[in-house]
Amino acid sequence: MGYAKSDLIEVQKFTRQEDGEDVVIGLPAVNVYLALPIQALEILDSLAGGKTVGEAQAEFAKAHGEEPDVDDLLQALEKRGFVQPHGSAGAAQPLRQETNPVQGGVRYHFASIPQSVAKRFFGPLPMALYLSTIAAALFVAFTHPSLLPHRDSLVFHKYRTAQVIALTGFVYFTLFLHELAHLLATKAQGVNSRMGISHRLWVLVAETDMTGLWSVPKRQRYLPMLAGPLLDSFSAALLVLLLFAESQHAFTLTPIAEQLCQAMIFTYLFRLLWQCCFFVRTDFYYVITNFFGCKSLMKDTNDFVKNCWLRVGGSPAVTDQSHIPLAERRVIRVYSVLWLLGRGLAFFTLFFITLPVLYQYLLSAFAVVQRGYVSDHFQYLDSVAVGALNLIPLVIGIIMWVTSIVRKRRTT
Repeated sequence: MGYAKSDLIEVQKFTRQEDGEDVVIGLPAVNVYLALPIQALEILDSLAGGKTVGEAQAEFAKAHGEEPDVDDLLQALEKRGFVQPHGSAGAAQPLRQETNPVQGGVRYHFASIPQSVAKRFFGPLPMALYLSTIAAALFVAFTHPSLLPHRDSLVFHKYRTAQVIALTGFVYFTLFLHELAHLLATKAQGVNSRMGISHRLWVLVAETDMTGLWSVPKRQRYLPMLAGPLLDSFSAALLVLLLFAESQHAFTLTPIAEQLCQAMIFTYLFRLLWQCCFFVRTDFYYVITNFFGCKSLMKDTNDFVKNCWLRVGGSPAVTDQSHIPLAERRVIRVYSVLWLLGRGLAFFTLFFITLPVLYQYLLSAFAVVQRGYVSDHFQYLDSVAVGALNLIPLVIGIIMWVTSIVRKRRTT
């Protein structure tokens, strides 16, 4: 629908945060944020002050020497719940500022944690502890590289089911801690967030929705974005120092416990490596977008790479990107290299880490199954169980990945 100049507009109470040349407006209760040019915010403020559409246009024209076309702006804002025509059915009521974890249909997790408590995990002293521990572990790893794990650290030969269950439980528990670190660091900025389960290609992942960070200044977003990798690095560092202390005969670990520690370190390193797969929205991706102020870096990079491929093939059906600011287009060109390298890295980890480890377990299980249940009951059950434990998460991830591709093609 169009808007007449005589129309009055009801404007929801919104937050605002300057972000470069734009202003991010938000409805925290429903977790909706939108970047607008500063000039567009002037129009919105005029409408919120009780002026009609025509009066707001005239006021803008007097200040800037040109009369804006506000119809598209208002329709975009209405779709996102910021505005409605005055007196329309179901007109939105002003949002209340409250701490209820369920607002406007959005359920935040651990919203009852006080901000003061969250800040204790990311104050100067804790940060000094985290960084000094990581630095010490890097020094140990450089001087004692034999302590570092390798792919075979994930392949257990004794009590395999018990160890794989222990490692799997460790992985999912630390995934929860990774996301909880994001959530606490976000809460330390006074912003609620929520956690969920998703996938990156064929890999099952947990993720934290930190959309509300758009409501805080740019420099305050980095720590919440990096809190997960920081916790992973700190935890891996503790394990490296533990193995170092054991190597210096401070105490003794059994071979099984030592391998389990190495496997845990490997999973942390693998998780940090996955953060460098820049063709998906990883924690490092969000740091880059925040630093350069790119609002749609992933989509624009996908379009840029697709355009390059189409031009090589001589196709004229390229996506027009001339509306993107020149500085941002430079970022896109550089990021497209990281995008391609990240995709290669993902398939490298699949074919040189995930599948070889899975192959060793399945090969062992197949050999035991061929010998039969009667030959060794425990070995038979152990091999079948550990094969299933390794195979099931990968199969679920692949199914989710293929389903998302099919769904996307059906909607395009």
